[in-house]
Amino acid sequence: REKFATFMGNNESAKSMVKGSGKLFNTVYNGFGEIVSTPSHDPSQLAGKWGNQTRPDGTLVQFKSEFKLSQANYFFQSFCGAWYEQANQYGEGMGFADDVWLTAEEWEIGRMFPAGSSDSAATLGLASVVVDIANETAYTAPALGQTGYEKLMPINPGHKDYVVIVAAGYNHGQEPAPNRIYVGMKNRAADGSQINYATASDRDAFLARNGLLYGKIYGLALTPETYETLGLKIALDAKMVDDYMKNADAPNRFEGRFYPTSYQWAGFDQPVAVQDTEMMLWEQKDEQPEGYVFFNGDTKTEHPAVDPSGAPRYFQNMTDEGGLMGFDLGDLGKALAAANGDLPTHLDVSVVRSVAAVDGALTLNIGDQFKTVGGDASIHMEEGVAKMVAPDGLYWSKTADGDYLIVDEDSGNDFGERKYVLTIDANMNVTDGHLLAIAGGKHSPRYQAGVSALGGAFTKAGTTEFSGSWPVTALIERKADGSFYSMDELKGNARQRIRGAIPASQQTFVGVVQARPESSGAVEANAGDAGGQIFMFTFDVNQPSTKLASK
Repeated sequence: REKFATFMGNNESAKSMVKGSGKLFNTVYNGFGEIVSTPSHDPSQLAGKWGNQTRPDGTLVQFKSEFKLSQANYFFQSFCGAWYEQANQYGEGMGFADDVWLTAEEWEIGRMFPAGSSDSAATLGLASVVVDIANETAYTAPALGQTGYEKLMPINPGHKDYVVIVAAGYNHGQEPAPNRIYVGMKNRAADGSQINYATASDRDAFLARNGLLYGKIYGLALTPETYETLGLKIALDAKMVDDYMKNADAPNRFEGRFYPTSYQWAGFDQPVAVQDTEMMLWEQKDEQPEGYVFFNGDTKTEHPAVDPSGAPRYFQNMTDEGGLMGFDLGDLGKALAAANGDLPTHLDVSVVRSVAAVDGALTLNIGDQFKTVGGDASIHMEEGVAKMVAPDGLYWSKTADGDYLIVDEDSGNDFGERKYVLTIDANMNVTDGHLLAIAGGKHSPRYQAGVSALGGAFTKAGTTEFSGSWPVTALIERKADGSFYSMDELKGNARQRIRGAIPASQQTFVGVVQARPESSGAVEANAGDAGGQIFMFTFDVNQPSTKLASK
């Protein structure tokens, strides 16, 4: 930890400070609620199954020959934007009861089956996964959805009996669909009754105390009058959100509600195919809430970023068209209390289009840096537009002197993918943007020279991808006596209290670059998915030329 804390200020490598690594979990529960064991073709042997390859009756669906597994029994389909959530994140009894790691399988995998998407839609779909870190156990949580997500990120519910989670991503390839959240009740069985912990299994006890047995998926819906104000004609099968994001003349603020569909997961003893969940319902006329219509759009909405202060607000990258939206759930705790001990019929939300998906919406400050072939990275050089393009990674940093969003694009930019910071005000408006770094691209001088971060790993010039930012300020901050904070002192909301008292220029982060152009040599020999780097960085947007230090 001492070496980690001083890493940015010395010339040493990271080798001596890395003590080891290991697996986060060694036990996995599937969508049937069974501990996964040796694969079985017998439909009655539900433990020998994984959901993305199994129908609700236990029938195993074989992959096509070119996709059959050769070194594993089961296939986890792309865990992407995972999130570590501490217990009591927003105060004692508020939020999750346990330290958890949230992730989800990401994309629909129809191409792996003989009958394509019709085969995959008939399976249990894609697992929403919550890991009990203390017990090294991963649970499939079907109440959170079976359609696959880019990222699951909790938000402060403001009420001890509930959890609320932003559920961002793909809807199993079925489009369009609205922005979604999950609302769950703690200490409830799947049927909504109070759970009896004296007789409950370890599985149900863990999921119940964290609000993951009884809950619903809610989608954003608007009134017909709001659609008219936004300049939109209602068409349930159209990508109305995308049309709004691309309309420069549309108002940037509007009101809406999150409503559920008629579907709710009923328990592990009543498994259903993903096609029979809420997946297909958002477009259905008879599923529209009274006086409202689901605000459907492209489902490529990648990372959200929740307000670290505990205010029930979050930003959402609108990845497909390239924009940014903000959502404010107001007095969420009061709204949940009004549900009188059950799931709410709806939740009100105020929405802001913080960055429209139009050329000219975002030009980044670059000072005298970040020159590229034929121009600079203040705009997206490959697309030739001054806007966000395929924003993926997103993190909200709340500091003593301001709020900032750290954004990672994943656009296949031949001139180098961009990582940048957006300054935001109290009303969730973006006030300016500063480029932090660019990585990869076939025009990269490093790739033109055939070099790689790990010697001998260069494959061929191509695009890379920044893949998230994580704050480590509280881990390396010292107390008045010069000692580090203990792990007990960093429980609950302590980490954000520490970060919130420190200016942005003194915050420290780690980030990741996925670098498929650097996947030869030792990467290939060790069966690595791709080459890349973990790096540490700081930034200071108040310098005449944005100062970034990274290592």
